[in-house]
Amino acid sequence: MEAKHLGKASPLRCVTCGQALSCDLEGDAICGGCHQMYKRDRFGYLELLLEAPYAPVTGEDYACVQRVAGDRVFVDYMKPLFEREPFETVLEVGCGVGRITKLFAEAGAEAYGIDLPILSSLWAREGNDPRRFVCGDATNLPFSDNYFDVVYSLGVIEHIGTAIGHCTLRNDYEAKRVLFAGELMRVTKPGGRVVIACPNKSFPIDIQHGPADEARQAHWLRTFVFDRTGLNIHKTWGKYHLPSYGEIRDLFCKRAGGSELECLPLRGYFGFGRFSNGFLKPFASIAKVYVNIIPMPLRSTFFNPYVLVQIRR
Repeated sequence: MEAKHLGKASPLRCVTCGQALSCDLEGDAICGGCHQMYKRDRFGYLELLLEAPYAPVTGEDYACVQRVAGDRVFVDYMKPLFEREPFETVLEVGCGVGRITKLFAEAGAEAYGIDLPILSSLWAREGNDPRRFVCGDATNLPFSDNYFDVVYSLGVIEHIGTAIGHCTLRNDYEAKRVLFAGELMRVTKPGGRVVIACPNKSFPIDIQHGPADEARQAHWLRTFVFDRTGLNIHKTWGKYHLPSYGEIRDLFCKRAGGSELECLPLRGYFGFGRFSNGFLKPFASIAKVYVNIIPMPLRSTFFNPYVLVQIRR
């Protein structure tokens, strides 16, 4: 990675007309085309979106988990993965507290993070640079075309098109996900890479999400099993908030113009925190061995509990 200077032209663009924005560190931003004005929030971060989608409230537990997991994922997985090829510009879509984005910036990359306005208070506590973190909508990114060498989005796509940010899907969820995939590919340079991660719909067990949310209740048996084991046993077909490898390929390659899709190994990505106590603890060793040895031919099948892919633009 080569250190970049903050004085270079900003990649920020208007989400109304697509023209470049004029802004500085402390002031608001204004579009040079339609003259739309974008304000900074009370924490100093630009709000570059037309309307904030619903987002669940985040708290200290969320921040702690993201901070610890971010350090590990950066060191053990993301940095080695990206350094396979030279890169300078990086975007994290759905950056959470922004730990991985911040570490990429400290390592010399021109790194940006984007998430919903509810996260900006945590960004301020983390000391995240207001020139590198912006509030925005993942389906209408406020960044210029063809700007980033690498774009990544971890544990986000399954929440795109949901009613309240969890698992209940809106009627237009497919259209929202088409927009999401198109935006990630649009801001990526030709030949650049997009990395997507989320649980695999084709695998019948999910330990990262519950079976229901405030908008819709699950069948009592699924809820019973989840409450006692932490296992969300779900259907692997039809309309569901988790995508499969096939659905990811359709979104990013067939619809958004990706040229190829690589199914990445899981080794080094997980910390197995959910296996540290309770019902899942005795299965920790088995789970670690299993995810680390999944061979290439099986990575895109129902044998893989997780979707982890790199799409080439």
